[in-house]
Amino acid sequence: MKKEIFLASLGIAVGEMNIFLGHTYSGIIIHIINLQILTLAIIFGRISSDVENVFHIKSVFQSLLLLLLLRIVNIAMPQFFTNTLLWYSLIYGVMFLPIYYIVKNQRITIEELGMDFKRLHIYFPAALLIGTVAALFERGIINPIPLVENINISSILMLTIVMFIFVGAVEELIFRSILQTRLENALGLKSGILLSGALFGIMHSSYGILNEILFASIFGIILSFIFQKTRSFPFILLIHVSANVLLFGIFPTIST
Repeated sequence: MKKEIFLASLGIAVGEMNIFLGHTYSGIIIHIINLQILTLAIIFGRISSDVENVFHIKSVFQSLLLLLLLRIVNIAMPQFFTNTLLWYSLIYGVMFLPIYYIVKNQRITIEELGMDFKRLHIYFPAALLIGTVAALFERGIINPIPLVENINISSILMLTIVMFIFVGAVEELIFRSILQTRLENALGLKSGILLSGALFGIMHSSYGILNEILFASIFGIILSFIFQKTRSFPFILLIHVSANVLLFGIFPTIST
């Protein structure tokens, strides 16, 4: 069972490596091939004689399809808007449809998704702290271009809304609520954390910076560990959003 999952993950890594090296079209072609292979494996594959193993593997394959779709849509989506935030809203907004399908198809529960709003009075300040530390580290790696022209209430509010409703929500639903929980069922708790975190890092290959992949992998593992211990989607979402708002809004605008 592990072999099939690791091979599928390796296929995604190969596509992302091409994108990392600047071979974007080759990377997209590899991802499209990966998508077709995984789809056929889900429909026709007889991966194991054990029914439970087959279910777990195909659930992981479905989850990996979300990563491929997100990358393909991200690169292939035409630039309809000059405003980058609106473009992000379109790209990530499209992903809610396949996410909904997989959640419904696999009958993923509210508990597995992590929709627990308890202890937010503790998680909120902790999320701000963790997000700030992450943003400070990542700022030194990628030197981010600001997504807002200046710091004011309306621009920061707009950035926060996009990161909260679209970017952060979609990425955390895919990597933590869906992929991580499927990997935990198929491979175990530790492997679920490590592989979901590693894939989160690999999917940052478009920056073309090796240190960014390494940082994002470590950050992804930390988020996966926190999610496993708390099963709180709001907690990890707040961490992700606070890091992105600081990284792409406040920090670069202040420095300029």
